[in-house]
Amino acid sequence: MSGNLKLIAVVVAMAWFTTNSLGQNEAKRSGIEPSLLAKANAGNPDAEFRVGVEFELGSHVPKDPAKAAEWYRKAADQGDVKGEHSLGVLYESGTGVPLDYARAAELYRKAAEKGFSPAEFSLGVCYVHGQGVPQSFEHALEWYRKAAEQNNTDALLNLAFLYQNGQGVPKDPAQSFAFVRMAAEAGSADAQFQLGMDYNNGEHGLQTNYDLAASWLRRSAKQGHVAAQFNLAMLLKAEPAEVYYWLSLATPHLLGKTRDKSAELRQAAAARLRPADRAQIDERVKSWHPVEEQL
Repeated sequence: MSGNLKLIAVVVAMAWFTTNSLGQNEAKRSGIEPSLLAKANAGNPDAEFRVGVEFELGSHVPKDPAKAAEWYRKAADQGDVKGEHSLGVLYESGTGVPLDYARAAELYRKAAEKGFSPAEFSLGVCYVHGQGVPQSFEHALEWYRKAAEQNNTDALLNLAFLYQNGQGVPKDPAQSFAFVRMAAEAGSADAQFQLGMDYNNGEHGLQTNYDLAASWLRRSAKQGHVAAQFNLAMLLKAEPAEVYYWLSLATPHLLGKTRDKSAELRQAAAARLRPADRAQIDERVKSWHPVEEQL
């Protein structure tokens, strides 16, 4: 902890209900909201976690994984599940701390045993790959199921994968598809894309249904899924405005021949639009941002 942060902690301890101008200035220079930093220095675990996020993402301060780890550890030492899980993620990737799979799994377990679904999922992944724990599909399934019961979409998709491949369970394509649908309904862009393509191609026993395909692809595309944006445009080829819009979003993120094809189709759609309509869509594209589904 720097000298500046220590100073703020002392000020807070002396006068909980007052505002210190020097503390505010120091916090402003750090880029972190002064009240958040004050709470973190006073030992509030949620604030400690949130300061850690600031340093990990570099959203208001220069990115600093080592400082993120320091703040996550403070929160984790108080039993904060988000701090435990986030610190575990850093140990698993060796970001800001030494690579340590065993330590990562230990932290995931602490949070998982308190019912934190992201940690339940992460611990399941550890068991699948045998990282920090003995490899065990059975234990992976156990933790994935716990997370899935809380509608954790990553766990639902990984359960689908295990049932599809018969890892730890007998192969069961129907059960695998059921988990994909559950993940899609719970808001997973990846699952929505897969379900949309299943309806488009008539797979997994589904009858081809382009309306449902477009509906699922659109939900995924709105969340920023590039493949969904591209395939939705292909499905809506009779609607040049829609094609131009979705390919304008997708093309910059595609690679190779797919990018070339997308750019070609975008230009063809543009040629079918009035300049004013095209300009209006260009403005929509400039202001667009992905929207995560809130269920």
